Amino acid sequence: MRYDPPLHKTQGLLPLILAAVALLVYPLVFEATYFRHVMILAFIFAIVATNWDLSLGYAGLFNFGHVALFAVGIYTYAILAKTLGVSPWLAILAGGGTAAIVALLIALPVLRLDGIYVILVTIALSQLIYLVVISWSDVTGGTSGMVTLPTLKIGDYRLSKDGRIGYYYIGLGLLALNIAFLYLLTRSRLGRAIMALRDNKYYAIARGVSEARTRALTLTASAVFTGIAGAFYGAYLRVASPDAFGMGFLTLVLSMLLVGGTGTIWGPLIGAFAISFLSEWLAGFGPWQNIIVALAIILVVVFYPGGLWAALQQLREVADGLRSQTLARIGRRRGKSAREALTGARERMLKTRYGQIAVADTGPTTGAGKPALLFLHGNSACKEAFYKQFRSFADRYRVIAFDLPGHGVSDNADPETTYNVDAYTRIAEEVLADCGVTRVHVFGWSLGGYVALELAARGTVEVTSLAICGTPPLAVVPDDMGRAYVPTAHMVLTAKQYFSREEARSYGQHATAPLSEESAFLHRAVRRTDGRARAYMMTKLSITDWPRQMRMLAEGRIPTAILDGSDDPFLNHDYVAGLKYGNLWKGAPQDIQDGKHAPFFNRTDAFDLTYFSFLRFAENDHMAGDAPA
Repeated sequence: MRYDPPLHKTQGLLPLILAAVALLVYPLVFEATYFRHVMILAFIFAIVATNWDLSLGYAGLFNFGHVALFAVGIYTYAILAKTLGVSPWLAILAGGGTAAIVALLIALPVLRLDGIYVILVTIALSQLIYLVVISWSDVTGGTSGMVTLPTLKIGDYRLSKDGRIGYYYIGLGLLALNIAFLYLLTRSRLGRAIMALRDNKYYAIARGVSEARTRALTLTASAVFTGIAGAFYGAYLRVASPDAFGMGFLTLVLSMLLVGGTGTIWGPLIGAFAISFLSEWLAGFGPWQNIIVALAIILVVVFYPGGLWAALQQLREVADGLRSQTLARIGRRRGKSAREALTGARERMLKTRYGQIAVADTGPTTGAGKPALLFLHGNSACKEAFYKQFRSFADRYRVIAFDLPGHGVSDNADPETTYNVDAYTRIAEEVLADCGVTRVHVFGWSLGGYVALELAARGTVEVTSLAICGTPPLAVVPDDMGRAYVPTAHMVLTAKQYFSREEARSYGQHATAPLSEESAFLHRAVRRTDGRARAYMMTKLSITDWPRQMRMLAEGRIPTAILDGSDDPFLNHDYVAGLKYGNLWKGAPQDIQDGKHAPFFNRTDAFDLTYFSFLRFAENDHMAGDAPA
């Protein structure tokens, strides 16, 4: 399922607003014409680079004739505005239209080609257009080009006056329109088709995506603003030169793509600004300018193949990890007494091979001699989610719960080795070993349910009963993910690394309960969670032995209960009910009315009574199994 929240509900809105404000005030702070000139060129190159990325990055179509479309825009403006006397503003718009027509003509020969053949054909066609321009010297000026093109005016005001501030804001406006156009296009049905052909061509065709039509539309769409940028470039520099068809300009724009990163609107945008400023800054180095720029490109491509955008994402990941770890450490120092008062259990930090893990335990003093009961929390939650059960069951059981790594007040951990079901299960084993527990009742909620299933299936600890909630057992991964869960935006959020404030609230509301004084700590737990725990957990699903879990359930070695909320927004209840179980309590899943995804929290009394009944059943069943024949 595709998840496309509107921009104002994502984390991208604030950086975009800050960038827009900075660009708006830039010419008021830097009044020198030179600084404005560099920015105007950066705007133009950014438009060309981002549109080229539509075909190269998003579509995976190696179109090397894109720069020719930019040159077409330049010459369209020159011929219309200077030779034919058309309004310069109309000539700029015509530059986009002409480039789109030429792009469609370029698209026709490459509709069924792939790889190197597309490169060769598009380069050949761009050179053909170059030869036409050179040969048509009576109109285009041939190798000399065209000079003193008409400048842009608004009434009697020439945009080149006042340090070219008029050109600056027109260029900024065109860039903003271009970004909006690409943003909407990539989120549209055509955008989904473009990326589907790139990612899995034959599957997309099998689902009805027309390769020829999509390619033609992609190249045409990528040409519109490219041609407009070319026309604006001609109006700004007042020159139309065949150099625009040359390898130098192609290499410049391609370097912006590679340095910025392909397959995203923002990568080429950042690359355009970076290369524009770097080139200008190195202008005084003579021949060394190109050498230094080339070395910079090589370094970025080698160390950050995804470009500067990937580097920024890596920095963002580091910063978010530091943020979430800091929250955990602050909470560890300041909130311990409040958490202990909430659960009635002592909290301690346990050093494991996966880092410091926060454990809440009603024993061994008050829980001595009582059966052990382990609660395992879900994705982006914490052990205090079960505080009501600590209070309900502590009289009869030694209740234990811990914060998974990257959750609650436990440490963040290495995402490659830790944020997966197998590692979580090993941590559960270490916690139980440290508590001196060898036999235990286990309850797992959501992600914790899979940990509970794995703990029971591994058999390293004697699990006397197993209960799960909000956890559909999986036989085949990833196939069963599509059958076991309802494909909603809430489900997609379970694997999303970064949450906006709106997304965090939405996820907290559907995963546990609507925001209230009672549930506020669970919503804070969502914000504290290391986002890598969500993202890596989904990518590491395949390392879990899911068939072993299903065999364990089918063989019925352990009394098992499924206690789901009747209105759980994540689950496909029919899938859960249709699985084969060997020792399922009452022969079917037991729904808690109006329990949603966390019935133990939302309908505590009904859940506790049901779960207590199951525990008594499991204990009686175990005693009967131990009795002599």
